[in-house]
Amino acid sequence: MPNNIVITGEKYIGKSTIVKKLIVKLNLKPGGFVVGRSGSFDQWLSFYLSDPLVYYENQNKEDYNFEENSYIFAKRDNIQDKWEVRPEIFNTEGVKLLEKGLKDKDIVVMDELGRFELKANKFKQRVFEILDKSKPVLAVLKDEHNQFLDRVRSRDDISIYRIKKDNQDVIYNKTYEELENIINNKK
Repeated sequence: MPNNIVITGEKYIGKSTIVKKLIVKLNLKPGGFVVGRSGSFDQWLSFYLSDPLVYYENQNKEDYNFEENSYIFAKRDNIQDKWEVRPEIFNTEGVKLLEKGLKDKDIVVMDELGRFELKANKFKQRVFEILDKSKPVLAVLKDEHNQFLDRVRSRDDISIYRIKKDNQDVIYNKTYEELENIINNKK
C-alpha cells in the first residue's frame, strides 16, 4: 500500500484546506513545509516556506508576521513585475524543514510542490528521498506540468487525488480513510 498521498486540483479549490483538516482530525504532528503568500488575493507579492505547525497555529492571527518568521523564496514589488526567485531558500531552509519533519514528526507535509523550486536540485532530490521512506507524506501538487511534478506523479508509491468543485467532501473522506490506514499500519 502506498504511504504517500498527493492532492492536486485547480487553484483555490481547497487542497491545503483538506491537508489541514486531515492533520487536525487525525491529531498528527506535521513536519515539512507549507507555502504561504502575502499580498492581495491572486495578486500575491511573495511566497514563503513555513513550518506547518507554526503556519496552522498562526494562520488566522492578524498580528503574526509570516514574512519575518518564514523563508521567502519568491517576491516582487508589484504584480506587473517578474518574480525574483531564490532557489537557495529551498536548498537550505526547505531541506531543513523536510529533515525536521522526517526526524521528529508524525507526517511530512509538502504543501505545495510547484514550479518555483525547479532550480533547487538539492531540495528536489530530498523530496524524492523522503517519498522513498516509510514515513507518511501528505503533499499538494500544483495543477500543472513540469519535469519535477511529472516525476512525482509517475511514482507507483503514491495515491493521487484530484479535487474538483463537486467532489471535495468525497476526496476528504477518501484521503482521511487512506491516511488513517497508513498511520495505523505504521504503529
